[in-house]
Amino acid sequence: MQPVAGAEPAIGEGVLPMRRALPLLLALAACSLREPRVSAASCTSNGQCGRHDICFLGECRPPAANLSIVQMEVRPPAGSQFGVKGQQIDLSKGVLNDVTLAVALDADGSVTQEQDDGGTAPVAGAVLTWTENVPVIPDRVEQVTAVTDSDGGYGGARISQGSWNVLVQPPAQPPVPLPPLRTGPFDTAAPVLDFVLPKTSALKRLDGILLGPDGGLAGASVTAVDAQGTAISAPAVSVADGGYTLYLLPSAPLSATLQIGPQPNADAGVAAAALDPFPTYPPVSYQASIVIDLPATASLNGTVVDSQGAPVPAARVYVRNVNNVNQPWTLARSVITNDAGVYAVTLRAGDYVVQAAPSTDANSPALSAQQSIKLPALGPVNLTCPPKVVRLGQVLTADGRFVGANFQILATRVPDGLVTTRAAPPTATDSNGIFSLVGDPGRWRITVVPPAGVSLPRNIVQVDLVATDPGPSALPAIRISPPLEVVGTVMGSAPPAQAVLVAGAMVSFFSLDASGLHGLFLGNALTDANGRYAAILPDVAQPGIGP
Repeated sequence: MQPVAGAEPAIGEGVLPMRRALPLLLALAACSLREPRVSAASCTSNGQCGRHDICFLGECRPPAANLSIVQMEVRPPAGSQFGVKGQQIDLSKGVLNDVTLAVALDADGSVTQEQDDGGTAPVAGAVLTWTENVPVIPDRVEQVTAVTDSDGGYGGARISQGSWNVLVQPPAQPPVPLPPLRTGPFDTAAPVLDFVLPKTSALKRLDGILLGPDGGLAGASVTAVDAQGTAISAPAVSVADGGYTLYLLPSAPLSATLQIGPQPNADAGVAAAALDPFPTYPPVSYQASIVIDLPATASLNGTVVDSQGAPVPAARVYVRNVNNVNQPWTLARSVITNDAGVYAVTLRAGDYVVQAAPSTDANSPALSAQQSIKLPALGPVNLTCPPKVVRLGQVLTADGRFVGANFQILATRVPDGLVTTRAAPPTATDSNGIFSLVGDPGRWRITVVPPAGVSLPRNIVQVDLVATDPGPSALPAIRISPPLEVVGTVMGSAPPAQAVLVAGAMVSFFSLDASGLHGLFLGNALTDANGRYAAILPDVAQPGIGP
C-alpha cells in the first residue's frame, strides 16, 4: 500500500517561503520504518507466511514495528444484541486484532420505597444512570439511562458486559424530596436491577436558614455534598425567610457539607430572579444558620472595536470573577454585542477578567486581550480586537513529497483562559498540499484528515500563533506518518448459539495525550458483511500530545 502523493517538490516550486517558521511544539513522530507495508505473497494460513508475519484476507502482512499501545473501541450497530467493548492493544506485536463482543445485559427492574407498614411502594419517574466503572479511554465513559414508569418498573436499558456504578435519582416530589441512591460497582455477571429506597421516616433531616444582607435569603439552591463534591441530597430552594430542609440517606455522615448557588433552571420563580446574578459559593460546613456574603449588584458595559476603531457586532463578551480570599465565590457571565458593538451585563461587586470573542470567520478580528477590572467600574470598559494571524502550511508524506488536494485541515484553539475551545473554519489542501490557517493568537491543535480512498493516516500537531507576527508567514511542514493497516474480524458470542459475524460495527482507535486523561482519535473503520475491518493508522511510536 503506497502513499498517494504529488511530485517531488523542486526548490521554489510548491515549497513555502519560510519568512518566519514557528517552532513545532509537539507532533506525531514520522519515522519511516520500512518500505512497502504489504508486499508478501498470497496465503491461506499463518504457516505460509514468514516467522513474524500473519495471514489476513489472503495476504501475508508484517506486524507493526513501532506503534505503541493504543485504545480500541468497538461499537456494534444500533439495535444489536451485543454490547460496546473497549480494550488496549499493542500494535507492535501484530496488526491483526480480532474482537469478540458479548451479549449486552437487557436491564429490567424496579425502583420502590420502603413504607412504615413494612411494605413497599413503586417510585415513578426515577432516573437510573449506569456509568462504566473503569473505562479503557478515560474521557469516553459509557453511560446508560432508564426512567421508571407509573408502576416503578423500567426496561430497555442495554448494558455492556463489565463493571458499572449505578445512580438512582428519585423525582423531586414534595413534601419530601428523596436523596439520590448510589450503589458500588456491580458486575453484569451478577447484576442488581431492583432498587429499594429507604422509608421517609428513616431519612436524616437537615433544617437550616440562609441569611443575606437584608435578612432571610430566598430563592437560593442548597445541596448536601460529600468530600468529593458529589450530591448526597436532592437540592432544596430556600423560602421567604431563608429556610430550607434537606433529606439524606440513613447512612449519610453526621457532618454534612453544603453547596449553595443559583437554581439551575432559568424559570426558577420570583425569588430566584431577585437574586440574579447569584454566585456559586464554595462548600461550607452545615450550620443551622449560615450568613451569605452577597455583594451588591454592579453593571459592566462598554464597546468592542477592531484595530481600526470600528465596532464589532455579534461578538461574545466573557466575564468571570477572580477568585481570591475576599471573594471566594464563582460568577461567570457572557453577553453578545449589539450592532453598534455595545455590551452590558449585570454582575456583583468584585474583581473580574473580561475578554471579547468575535466570530471565528476569517474576516472577523481576533480575540481581544484579557482585561482585569474591578466593579463597580468608574466608566465603560472598552475592548479592542486585533487582526487574526495568517499562516500557510504544507502537508508532506513520510518521504517528503507533498500530498495532493482535499486533505481536510481541522484546527482548534486550545483554551487558555476565559474563552473555551474555538475552531477555525474547516479548510483543505490544494494540489500542492498547501493550506491556509486564519486564527486567533494562541496555541492550536491541527488535525490533517486524508480524503476517502487515500491510504494515509491522520496526523495531529500543535503550533503557537503569535500576535507579533500577523503574517502571512509559514508554518513548519506537517509530515504524515507512514500508513499502518490494522485489520481484524468482529464476532459476537451468544452462547449456547454459535458465534456470529457482526456487520456494521464501528471500530475506532485512540491514543492518550501526555496527561493520560484524554483520547486522541487516530482512525476508524466499519466492519463489512463478513465482520471484517481495515483501519489506516500512523505507523509511529506515539509520544502523546500535550493538552
